[in-house]
Amino acid sequence: MTDLEALVVAAYVFADEYPVPARGGRRPLANDAELVALAVCQAAIGISSDRQFLGLVGRVLPGWFPHVPDQSQYNRRLRGLVELISIVQQRIARWLDSGGVRLADGTQLAVAGYAGCEQKSHFGGFARYGYHRSQHRFIWGVRLVLLTDERGLPLGYTIVPANEKEYEPLADLLTGTPAEVVIADKGFWGRAYRERLAADGTVLLTPDKTRTAANLGRERTLASTRLAIESVFANLKGQMRLEQHLAKTPAGLAVRIAQRILALTIGILLNTLTGRPARALAAYDGR
Repeated sequence: MTDLEALVVAAYVFADEYPVPARGGRRPLANDAELVALAVCQAAIGISSDRQFLGLVGRVLPGWFPHVPDQSQYNRRLRGLVELISIVQQRIARWLDSGGVRLADGTQLAVAGYAGCEQKSHFGGFARYGYHRSQHRFIWGVRLVLLTDERGLPLGYTIVPANEKEYEPLADLLTGTPAEVVIADKGFWGRAYRERLAADGTVLLTPDKTRTAANLGRERTLASTRLAIESVFANLKGQMRLEQHLAKTPAGLAVRIAQRILALTIGILLNTLTGRPARALAAYDGR
């Protein structure tokens, strides 16, 4: 069995344990677990276009999905399965989580880039303009805030407008995933915020505003540890092409993020079982 096949099988097996209540109408030929497995396969291969992926899956996994839905049905059903995808991901994450230090960071995703998108796009009222530091420009979009363990295992995530700071999203994530120590970047600077988390039993470690000879060792240690979550964003945006998500609605974006987070989590699970580095996901892209 190839690595991509193992990833798809694992997605199907975990999703099949959580039956979704039956809906009215004719029973679809492809069940919900198959749809989740297809979604994970799409994320791993890194094809953002549903039409392109559905046309390719028969060649990548010949005979595996005899009843591939059409594009509109695939997209519509996945939007209804985003909760199932999240449940499966959280179950695997809780199983793999060994505690210890947590890592927190956020990244921005553009959702539209045409004139008048604030009024014409379905993201109106949710997306905002925010400054994208790595690209040195403002984008109209959202911010994905992620909480992981030291290996980069996603423990929780949320989506907020691009201009919103990560303070409140991280505090919300920590209510569901308690942590004694969280390492974050300079976006989480602030004495009041650090004291607020400390009152709840969480020590927040961030880089100092100035690097000196006295704190050089600490700064290098924190930077080295933060590489894990930066690598997660590189996996999501690079190999899985999250930045080219092609979502036209908030519900569509939620599915595209959830399927990639699940694919990453299952990849970490399989790597852990086989003794590979946790985030070595190139083996699962089917190329």
